[in-house]
Amino acid sequence: MENHATAAADPGAADDDLGSILDAAAPKPGETAGAALLQRAPSLSGVRMLAFVLVIIATSLYLLERLEPVLRPLLIAVLLCYLFLPLYNRLRRKMWPVLSFLSIAIGFTLGILLLTRMVYRDVVEIDAKLPIYQQREAELESRFRELSNSFTSRFQRSNPDAKAVEPEDSLTSELSQRLVRGAASAFVSISLESVVIAFYMIFLLQSASRLPQRITASFSTGRAQGIMEVVESINHAISEYLAVKVKASLLVAVPIGLLCWGFGITGAATWAVITFFGNFLPYIGPLIAVVPPVTLAFLEFDSMWPPIVFTLILITINGVTSNVIEPAMTGKALGLSPLIVLIGLAFWSLLWGLVGMVLAVPLTVIFKIILEHTPATRPIARLISDEE
Repeated sequence: MENHATAAADPGAADDDLGSILDAAAPKPGETAGAALLQRAPSLSGVRMLAFVLVIIATSLYLLERLEPVLRPLLIAVLLCYLFLPLYNRLRRKMWPVLSFLSIAIGFTLGILLLTRMVYRDVVEIDAKLPIYQQREAELESRFRELSNSFTSRFQRSNPDAKAVEPEDSLTSELSQRLVRGAASAFVSISLESVVIAFYMIFLLQSASRLPQRITASFSTGRAQGIMEVVESINHAISEYLAVKVKASLLVAVPIGLLCWGFGITGAATWAVITFFGNFLPYIGPLIAVVPPVTLAFLEFDSMWPPIVFTLILITINGVTSNVIEPAMTGKALGLSPLIVLIGLAFWSLLWGLVGMVLAVPLTVIFKIILEHTPATRPIARLISDEE
């Protein structure tokens, strides 16, 4: 209060203080404008750093989108190398290194070709049964319409001019035709991409075996040992996560495939494959994998009880695997915040479509593992984790 009173009583003193502040901010007589700008450089360093980070992010997004044909099979090959690296190390002890990674690459390619061939055969078989599905769908629609009319007849007048839904106008015909047309092109593209992935795997496995020697030759002994400890811990965590996730996906895909085969549902191999890859998509993957076989079950059986029993068993298998078996195998959940998972799914699906959705969670988990094993980035890992 005394300072405000003094300033009000002596306006000249306030003018002197303002003049001293301006004199301090202005360059001195022997000082140039460039020197004054250099004094303000620390305050501009943050702006420059932000602009640099934004440029890097924009460039990375552009390259990820434009280089999708190259980066997508490369990332898949990297993930597969983490899965096959223990097998590769065991084979190296029994045969030449060249034969070991060639056998893995050739086995992977033949397995993918066989799997896609089975899926394509199922799609062709579903298309051959299309008239039966159309007739069954028309019967189900008629039953549901009669059931709904029995409840709404008191409130609505009957329309004699209403036409029944013809089987040819049903949604099943359009969906099946699109599925068959896309299956042929997907078979060719997956076959070609599997060959590219196999070539990437050959060079990645060969380079992975030589990485310790290269690090030892490039750095001092202490520095190389520290780098190798970090790399080995990251590789072990990533390999363990991917191995557990693949085993959990197989534990849910194989029973569902056998269930479809046991009930006589067409396309058992296809539904098993969809269930396997759908298990990599949290929250929405199991739902996507359950809907097609359940729909097909109601179209293939004349009675309503077999599809209902099939649906209950299918939901039970998914629930037990997702809530009991997989958490027991992993010991914990993904460790990611649900918001981060949804953002990752949206980001990678926007860039690479369906393949990006399948790779979204593994890539996000691997990114979190790398952040956790690097001391400078551990706070960022804690921010995106779901641990309290």
